[in-house]
Amino acid sequence: MTEDNALTDSQFDLSDEEKARIRTEVRYAVISAREARPAEKSKSVIEQVLAYLSNGFVLLLIGSLITSWLVPHFQRQYEGRKQQAALMQECLAQFLLYSNSIWQEYYAILPLTQKTEIEQNEYLQYTKEITQIKLKRYDAFAKVQSLAIVFRDTSSSTTSVEASLKNYAIRLNHASAAIDKWLTNLYCTPTKRIASPCANFDPTFDSFNEYTKIKNLVVEIGNQDSESVATLMVKRIKEY
Repeated sequence: MTEDNALTDSQFDLSDEEKARIRTEVRYAVISAREARPAEKSKSVIEQVLAYLSNGFVLLLIGSLITSWLVPHFQRQYEGRKQQAALMQECLAQFLLYSNSIWQEYYAILPLTQKTEIEQNEYLQYTKEITQIKLKRYDAFAKVQSLAIVFRDTSSSTTSVEASLKNYAIRLNHASAAIDKWLTNLYCTPTKRIASPCANFDPTFDSFNEYTKIKNLVVEIGNQDSESVATLMVKRIKEY
């Protein structure tokens, strides 16, 4: 039995050449199998970015950037816009005070509308009162002018609000000058007196007719013109 087994083993013993040939065929089969396997698809750009952002260190850096720069940046922008809106509203409030002064000046002379002439003491009294109104108006207009800059943007040096304020101021000063002239003529033009206290006077002056002209001018400026400028400011504030 032993001799038969030995004979069988010797029959299946391979030569070195055959072993080498088998190893070569096995290596070839392995290489062929690898090449036949489909290649892995390359990751898309989005997948690569997401994979990069999922890194803990990267997330830490992004969080630090948001906390240290983005949040303060947006906070400063918000505070700046909030402050600018408050200045716009303050400008509107100062304008309303400024425009209201022409009514104060107009009503100051109202008691004199029933007179054809006044004496020096009355003239000085009303001149002083009107002067105080003018001084307050000048202060209000200076504040309005300084605050009106807030309506500017980076693309222009002046705005429609500033232009409207300038035109309004010209009209208001014209009405104020008319009131001054009316008061002076009421003092200088003699009707019952024999002579005028002034070196020059207008003999054709009619106090009631001139007052009517002043009234129409003040109503137009105090109502229509004031509302036009105020409406423009409110519109810009809402747009902001």
